[in-house]
Amino acid sequence: MDTLKELLKIVNRKRLSKVDVFDKTFFNQNHTNLYLKLYEGLEKGIITNDETAADYIYGNADKDAKFRKLKSRFKVKMQKTVLLLDTDEVFINPQSRAFYECTLNNQIIEIIIKISGTTKLVYELVKENYAKAEQFKFYDILKNYSYYLLSYYALSGNIKEFSKEQELYLKYIELAQKEQYAKFLYFKASIQFENQAPITDALLDDVFKILNEFKLLKTELRNTEIEFFYYYLSLEYLQKSNKINELIDICNDADNYMIMNPASFTNTRKVIILIYKLSALLSAKKYEDGIQLIQNEAHLDLPENNFNWFLLKEIQFKLYLQHHDIEQATNVYDEVLQNKSFKRQSERLIERWKILYAYLVFMDYYLNKGAYKFSLAKFLNEVPVNSKDKSGFNFAIRMLEVLFHAAKNDFNLIFAKMDALRSYRSRYLNDNTYKRNHLLLSLMLKAEKSGFNYKDLKNADWYEIAELRKPNQYIIAEWEIIPYEVLWDIFVSFAQEKRTE
Repeated sequence: MDTLKELLKIVNRKRLSKVDVFDKTFFNQNHTNLYLKLYEGLEKGIITNDETAADYIYGNADKDAKFRKLKSRFKVKMQKTVLLLDTDEVFINPQSRAFYECTLNNQIIEIIIKISGTTKLVYELVKENYAKAEQFKFYDILKNYSYYLLSYYALSGNIKEFSKEQELYLKYIELAQKEQYAKFLYFKASIQFENQAPITDALLDDVFKILNEFKLLKTELRNTEIEFFYYYLSLEYLQKSNKINELIDICNDADNYMIMNPASFTNTRKVIILIYKLSALLSAKKYEDGIQLIQNEAHLDLPENNFNWFLLKEIQFKLYLQHHDIEQATNVYDEVLQNKSFKRQSERLIERWKILYAYLVFMDYYLNKGAYKFSLAKFLNEVPVNSKDKSGFNFAIRMLEVLFHAAKNDFNLIFAKMDALRSYRSRYLNDNTYKRNHLLLSLMLKAEKSGFNYKDLKNADWYEIAELRKPNQYIIAEWEIIPYEVLWDIFVSFAQEKRTE
């Protein structure tokens, strides 16, 4: 009861009357409530920027002082409301709920100390959550909790408890520092893959050394969060190293870890592991295994406006397309277009699906003896962002042009493009990531020298053909929508049908 009385002094009537958050009464207001109107406009996608917000709320696109004040206060209320969420509704596992509760408790203690000092209330609040933080190894919070207890014991002159607690405090300081250093190592390594630098053997060696150091820290910390940082970095390294079988093994290890440690499971973690595993199965051309895995994991609750939803759909689309199941690939494409958030995605992502659809059309014509009625000019106008990108999906666009021209017997147009493609190869395809691009383009240039003669292409014993056909030899990048060795065989078949005018 004493602690309640102490809390009451802090949360007094005057302060209660000024609590500035959103609660359930917020949704019971009529539409004269501007906060509710702003909320609903954002929720429904009507509001996309400041101008549309001002127009929707006030009927005037001018960003005047009234709107700026409303937006600022709305943001403050939303941020404070984050501290009052129902943990059972937001977090699906005990660990996430425990982290939220311990973090919130830590902040409450900090505020109480600033208002009334380190009193018995602080001691009791720490004791209520100490065991929970220890259970889940929240070292950063534990060092704070331990420090609060040390402060309380020092002020109350309790030398015995102070001496016992100081050992824990020093241990938690060390572990918290190692935990932070482990995260630093993760970011230091992962940025190498995110900054668009060439993926070289030297870069991969550096990341491998970091991984080994990280592994030692992981073993000492025995912390779920650090465990998954290690998994994520391992997956990225193995994918960039094209070690497909090891990549699948790590995915299985992560899945087993979540099964053995249910408190560690989150949808996000599961989906990330699933994406890497599906990508590996796609690269290994294990299409039926990949399709079966997607069907097995169909229960996963993934919001349709989440980027990972689109990423999963892209892999699913490619699995069906490369498996020559045009109907199912079309269904996935239609599902993406019907997603209400699709038009709000980045231009690059929207264009990517236009490129995927173009390959779908091409393969449908090829497999079903179609007429190849496809407007390349219109298509190229619809993908300006990726057309300017000098690698990646730009290469997919260039190869699609060549293939449609060959399908339509426009080999003269292909001849006209070869000089530009030769320059493109030497300038942009010198990274491990683009090795297969380089091989395919080299084949096209050799084919040009032969005059695209079918017999020469059919009987060619070129190094690049053998290299493309080797399983797991080089990285299969996301823009390789159809395996390049398949595209080469298709191109050769068009050369067989080549007519002289």
